[in-house]
Amino acid sequence: MIAAGLIAAGYPARAAPPMTVSVAPVGPLRVASVREAVASPEFLDEDRLSIALERLPTGTWPVVVVNPGPAADVEVRVAGPIADAIAFKGGNRARVPAGGAVTFTVIRGTRPHAGTGQLVLVSAAGVDRLRVAVTAQPSLLQRYPFLPYAGGFLLLVLIVAPPLLRRRGRHAPLQPQEQETEEQVETTEAEAAGEEALPWPTTQVPVASEGFTHSDEPVREDELNRAAYVRQLAALAREATPPMVVGVFGEWGTGKTSMLLQLRRQLEQLDEQDPKCAYVWFDPWRHQHEDNPVLPLLHAIVNDLGLRNRENVRRTLRTISDVLGSLVLSATLRVNLSDVRQSIEDYDDQHFRIRTERTRLEEYLGFLIDAALAAKGRERLVVFVDDLDRCDADRITGLLESLKLHFNRHNCVFVLGVAKGPLIAAVREKYGEEPVGDYLDKIIQFPFEMPRMAEADFELYLDRLLAGKEIAPASGMLKCALPRNPRSIKRFVNVLILQDRVAREVRDSVGDDGQRHVWDRHGGVTTGTSRGRYDVSILAAVLLLRDRAPETYARLTEEPSLLRRLAESVEEPADVTVAGIAGELRGLGEQVPHDAGSYIDLVRDSPQPSDVLVAESQDDGRPAVAPWISRQEELPLRGPLDDLAGLVREQLNRRVGDDGALIDPVVRFGGEDASRARGLDEILSARTGKLLLTGAAGTGKSVLAARLARRLSENRDGHVPVFLPFAQLKPEHIVQAPPPRAGQPTAYRAGHSPYERALAHALAAEYGLSLVNANAMLVRRRFVLVLDGLETLVPEIRDGFLEWAGRTEHDVIMTGRAASVPGFEAVEVIGVVASEARGRVETLLSGRQVEPDRLLGLTSELLGSPVLLAVLIGAPEWIDDLPREPVRFVPWYAERTLAATAAAGFDAGAVAEGLREIAAEMTRRRTETFPGDDPDVRATLRRAGVRPMDVSPLLQAAVGAGLLRQCEPHVFHFVHRQVREHLAGRR
Repeated sequence: MIAAGLIAAGYPARAAPPMTVSVAPVGPLRVASVREAVASPEFLDEDRLSIALERLPTGTWPVVVVNPGPAADVEVRVAGPIADAIAFKGGNRARVPAGGAVTFTVIRGTRPHAGTGQLVLVSAAGVDRLRVAVTAQPSLLQRYPFLPYAGGFLLLVLIVAPPLLRRRGRHAPLQPQEQETEEQVETTEAEAAGEEALPWPTTQVPVASEGFTHSDEPVREDELNRAAYVRQLAALAREATPPMVVGVFGEWGTGKTSMLLQLRRQLEQLDEQDPKCAYVWFDPWRHQHEDNPVLPLLHAIVNDLGLRNRENVRRTLRTISDVLGSLVLSATLRVNLSDVRQSIEDYDDQHFRIRTERTRLEEYLGFLIDAALAAKGRERLVVFVDDLDRCDADRITGLLESLKLHFNRHNCVFVLGVAKGPLIAAVREKYGEEPVGDYLDKIIQFPFEMPRMAEADFELYLDRLLAGKEIAPASGMLKCALPRNPRSIKRFVNVLILQDRVAREVRDSVGDDGQRHVWDRHGGVTTGTSRGRYDVSILAAVLLLRDRAPETYARLTEEPSLLRRLAESVEEPADVTVAGIAGELRGLGEQVPHDAGSYIDLVRDSPQPSDVLVAESQDDGRPAVAPWISRQEELPLRGPLDDLAGLVREQLNRRVGDDGALIDPVVRFGGEDASRARGLDEILSARTGKLLLTGAAGTGKSVLAARLARRLSENRDGHVPVFLPFAQLKPEHIVQAPPPRAGQPTAYRAGHSPYERALAHALAAEYGLSLVNANAMLVRRRFVLVLDGLETLVPEIRDGFLEWAGRTEHDVIMTGRAASVPGFEAVEVIGVVASEARGRVETLLSGRQVEPDRLLGLTSELLGSPVLLAVLIGAPEWIDDLPREPVRFVPWYAERTLAATAAAGFDAGAVAEGLREIAAEMTRRRTETFPGDDPDVRATLRRAGVRPMDVSPLLQAAVGAGLLRQCEPHVFHFVHRQVREHLAGRR
């Protein structure tokens, strides 16, 4: 197929067979003028290379380079945002014979993600480029957008149909059907008359039809008493001297988009009397996969001003697009281009003349903006930029810098609506420890913070939302606990409206026995003929506890009488939100039920759009509660447990891979003198419920724990093994439990352990469980806890957690380097069976026609290391770099991985000196791991000549080269002790 492609392109049919290029480094490329060459190597495929993101972890993609000219050395580099998403198997340099071809194999990089970029082919004869796009598969909702509507319709049918069918099939024994119908009509007319008498809001509020719920879309009307701010910002945009960038800063839901809409409307009203400004609305989130943010912004200007069909504007856009396309090469390559500088200059002269066009780019941009304003008869351009904070870090900083570099003009004003947190994070991600304030000050001349919602404005806003609603009696409860965030308020009110309607339908439902089901004074459902005492304020209190005080709500689900105790308690709770709710409950008096079970059941089954409310509005730093997993009515935890089991299997399969390809571990149980290989079932059969997998770094403890968890998941018997890193347990989630009530059994107290609460939060973060479900599963002991990396557990909670883990009724398997833990049976993990490992390595060597005798010193200690074995088998390209003469493995492997690390774009001398110094320091301190973000480690690498911004990329490059392994976040160890000791001895 390659030969046919060469013939079709006009090249000789004689072509070298495809090959996988070695990683061995080559010398600097000889640079020659493009004018001396008659032809240069180039990509065979002229179309864009498209890679599906879901296939990236396991797939490979060939890229063919053909050479119609003389033999040449070539190098292929990845440019653009996907520089870390893809890489080359076997290296990115090769020599292409005259009239021949070579194939580079594209594989996953260090951080697979969607995006676009270029493959840049550099040779002494010239430069060629191939566009690359890594595309994510659209989600189910993107492919089938009608599914939520269909699901909502089916849910409505399921709610409404059963009562209607029962009413139709039942014959009332006491009254004729006609009389019942007349009474229903009279009741409906009376209710309608009552609804007409209700007061309506005096200002426009975004309400849906029939007054059911409130729209969550941004509004053009001022509902929050912010008109004065809008007027002054409008005056600033119209009268201040450009260039100017106004930053409207505010967190999620504070009304930034509404503020921008109202500001634009105010400016348009002013222009009706004195035309001055033209307006453009730009959403960079819709264009975040574009190579350069300038072009989408220019297209938005042209489209919003209605200039798409003007030939001079279109011609200028095409010119700017060509120039920006030419500049992509130099703007996106994150490497030193000194060795190919002359080639790039020749490439400019032949194709795009980048140096000349760069000086004219400002002229083209200025002409386009001037022409747009002249066509509209306006003096200045006001561009509103919304949703910038949704973009990734490169897009955020790219657009900000484009505003400074390309749109810093006498007739341009930009108004950015953005959350400050993502903005700061993006700048820090790109520039590290550089002062963020200085960076933003250079770009945003006028920062404006969204005003906090005053208490009077909050009450007025909430009153407008509740006006005419059946939930209006809950106003006091909502005012005491809702966050002062417009979107959070509106979302919570919508949820309460829905839940109130469900509660009223349940209260008034009629059973098969003809009896009316009602709520009794304790919140339960009974059968009778009189209406119960359901109270929407109680429902609001339970919903508020769920969304604003999840710890208290978790206790309430275990102890439904807690609501009554809050109402009767004279002590003020420490939590401000709970204290406000308790105060309102006291005002309700006897209406507070002794058992809030019915309210809890309603809330537990409810939709939870307010899970974001917890994350964005709480000031206590707790993570968001993940969306609720729906449960089955008959067996409340069966559905979530089955869902969780599937998630755990997927997680473990990704972590471990094919179990059949793994070697049984060599372990030694406590009290045994000798170690031996044991299968998974044998290890599990010997456990007493508490198992500690101990051993040195790199012996395979984490892999063994994951394999044991997967084996347990195959026959879980109602229990689900969950694999959690110890680092997920946060000190802020360790809260002390209340004292037990008199006569309360010990088993009931299980859910009140502060460490179980921390585990519930960790499960919510790791698997997407709701905090309530996670807590309920822990209380009912439905888990086998498999916890990895005891050393990462925060020291201040370690002793208390280990004491709890040793006496809890949960089965626990954990890994760590501690020799023993009270209450746990220690199993020392030594490695894997060396003889079986040797056989696999020799098979690998034979498959590449290499005699095993060429590797000297490949001892059983080396082969018994699962980490080193995984590196040797998982990336066998090292075999191609073996010299023809026999070589001692450890010295050769250490030097090879140092060279491969440096080949990723770092100075070879600095890499060797820095990593050897780290190895020596670890040997002196007798430590097995080192933290990559430790100041001493960074100082050591800096003294060796490594720039501070290159420390993390260098360590990741060493992991990719097979020299280091990352065992925990930001924690590394050398792939084997002998490799580390060799480097330490070569200082």
